[in-house]
Amino acid sequence: MTRPLTEGEHTAVSVVTAAVGALGLIGFVISFATVAQAAEPAFGRLAFLLPLGVDLGIGVFAALDIVLARLDMRVRWLRLIPWTLTAATVYLNVATQADVFGMVAHAVLPLLWVVAVEVGAHVIRKRANLANPARMDRIRSSRWVLAPISTGLLWRRMVLWEIRSYGDALDRERERVLATIDLHDRYGRLWRFKASRRERALYRLGELTPAAGPAVVPVPPTGRRADVDDLMPLGWQILADHDAVGTPLTRDRLRDAVRETGQSISTDRAGALLARLRSETPPRRSARFKAHEVTS
Repeated sequence: MTRPLTEGEHTAVSVVTAAVGALGLIGFVISFATVAQAAEPAFGRLAFLLPLGVDLGIGVFAALDIVLARLDMRVRWLRLIPWTLTAATVYLNVATQADVFGMVAHAVLPLLWVVAVEVGAHVIRKRANLANPARMDRIRSSRWVLAPISTGLLWRRMVLWEIRSYGDALDRERERVLATIDLHDRYGRLWRFKASRRERALYRLGELTPAAGPAVVPVPPTGRRADVDDLMPLGWQILADHDAVGTPLTRDRLRDAVRETGQSISTDRAGALLARLRSETPPRRSARFKAHEVTS
C-alpha cells in the first residue's frame, strides 16, 4: 500500500504538476508549429497532422505501457516506441535549422514536452506498481552493504517462496533463526541428521517456526509428546533441590537447571519433563516430598 500524501505534499505535487504541464505545453506548441511548417511542402494542408501524431504518439504509447504493466501484460519493447518518437520529433525540429543556435533552441523546446510526458508516465507507473498485489518489495541497499551473504539468502527465499513483503520476510527469518536454535537444543549440533524427516522438510520450507514447533514433535506410541525418560532422574534431583530451598519449579527454571549440567534440552522437552514430574511419583518418595506442589 502506498503512503497517503499529506496536505502539504498535495499542494507541492499540484504546483509541480502545473509547472511541468506548462513547460510541456510550451514545448508542444513550439514543436507543433516548427514541424508543421517544415512538413507543409510535403503534406500540404495535412501538414499539421505530422507533429500532432508524433507528439501525441509519445503520450499514447507511454500510457499504453502503463496500462499493460498494471494488467500484468507488459510488453518490454513497447517503451522503445516513445523513445523512437522522441528522437523523431527532435530531428524534425532541428532538420531545417542552418546554425547551431537554431538547432539547440528547436531541440530544447520540444524536449520539454517529451520530459513532461516521461515524468508523468514515471510517476503513474510507480504508483501503479506499488498498488500491484504481485509486486515484490525491494530489500534496503544498506542491508546489502552490511550483510551481503545473509541478505542474498533472504532475497533467495523471498523469490523462491513468493514472499512479497519485506517485513514478512524479516519476520519469517527471525522465526527461522529461532527454529534453528530449538532444533539445536533438541538434537544437538548434529540436528540436521538427528531431526525427523518431517522437521527437516518443514524447516527447509520455512514452516517450522517456534510457535508451530510443538505441533511437529514426534509423538511416541505411549502418547507422550516428547521422550524424556533419560532426563527423569535428573529432573527428580532438580525438583528436590528446588523443594529444599522453597523455590517453585517452573518450566524455564527446569530447562536452565538441566542446561547447567551440560545436557541439551529444548523448552518443549522441559515442559514435557515438568509434566512428567507433576504426574508421576518418584522412587522412594518421602513424606516431605509428597507435600510439595509443583507449579508451572
